[in-house]
Amino acid sequence: MQLGQVLIVARLLGPEGAGVFAIALLLPTMLSQLFNLGLNSANVYLIASRQFLLEEAWTASRDAMAVMGLVGLSVGVVVILNWGETLFPGIAQTVLLSAMLIYPTSLIAGVVAGLFQSLQDFRAFNLTVLVQPTLALLGITVLWIFNDVDLVTVIHIVVVSHALALSVALLLLSRKTPLAASGASRMTYLRVALVYGLKAHLANLLSFLNYRLDLFLVNLIAGPASAGLYTVAVRLAEQLWMISQAVSTVIFPRLSAMLDDKISRDYFTAMTARCVLWITLAAATVLSLTASPLIVLLFGADFQDAAFALLLLIPGIVLYSCARVLANSFAASGRVGINLWLSIAVLIVNTVANLALIPKFGIAGAAAATTLAYCLTLVVYLVLQQVINKQHWHNFILPTKVDLIRLRQFVKKGKT
Repeated sequence: MQLGQVLIVARLLGPEGAGVFAIALLLPTMLSQLFNLGLNSANVYLIASRQFLLEEAWTASRDAMAVMGLVGLSVGVVVILNWGETLFPGIAQTVLLSAMLIYPTSLIAGVVAGLFQSLQDFRAFNLTVLVQPTLALLGITVLWIFNDVDLVTVIHIVVVSHALALSVALLLLSRKTPLAASGASRMTYLRVALVYGLKAHLANLLSFLNYRLDLFLVNLIAGPASAGLYTVAVRLAEQLWMISQAVSTVIFPRLSAMLDDKISRDYFTAMTARCVLWITLAAATVLSLTASPLIVLLFGADFQDAAFALLLLIPGIVLYSCARVLANSFAASGRVGINLWLSIAVLIVNTVANLALIPKFGIAGAAAATTLAYCLTLVVYLVLQQVINKQHWHNFILPTKVDLIRLRQFVKKGKT
């Protein structure tokens, strides 16, 4: 759905318009990561491991996010008014301010989605996650049909879609717990949640910076047009992450529920990591073979230069899909600090590599730097699994005879 939005904007507004669109959405998205206090991850861990009830988590998160919503909105406006031209060159202040309206609703919607994840109610989770991009794509498509696409109107449609998605999420949550509950124990919950959550929060924030730092630096160094080309490469490459992202959403609460069963947790982690890696690799092979004609077909000849950057991104995307499973394993066992320190190290490598390569190689340099950082992430996670859990690296990489038997059974079942 999000790729479809970029596709329409790119088709009608060109590389520069696509770049401005992506960068405008970057600030509110980053602030929602910055000010969620790690409560999304903490809620999943504490509810799935049966340490707290849903009502306790919701009331504490609701009140905390109300405060953080005001704080983040104020910070965003101050940043745009004072340093917008420096941090986001080539992007109008009105576009950035309009995009900031996304922040408060996306902040709370993220918390609600995390609550459904903790309950392993993935039907409600999927509805919560899919409503916003679906509505946004429909709205932008209507503009396209009537030939009335301009960037500010597109941003406003995205803002409205976030507000409507939050309404749907709260309606679904009201069936699970009272939305206006008083939450007498919310301070007790927050004390426990923030001990875990702040570590997870910093790790998630640094991971997000790793995901989007390259795009920010491309815009800063090479300008919006290059950012538009790079956005197309990133969006296509990240379609491969749908596999590991979906799996991670499911296994985090599942592994958290296995807190006292290390043998089952280790086996489940290794099996899942292998499957995710090889399925992603198969999809990546198809994407690599069709990269250049696919980009021209979807976005037009003006975006053909994004193909090489896409090819450079794909190896890192594939390897990081395996690393994402291992990160969830550590988080579900309470070792969220490991993810934090590793995210710091990877961010440093990613930043240095991007600053060194973008001025010389443009978006190809950004892609190469990102792949280097993602490869390093998997290597370190494999070493940590060996040291901490006594699991050899090949358990997470190489398929086993049991995997092949299960694959054969799955294929036979599908045919029947």
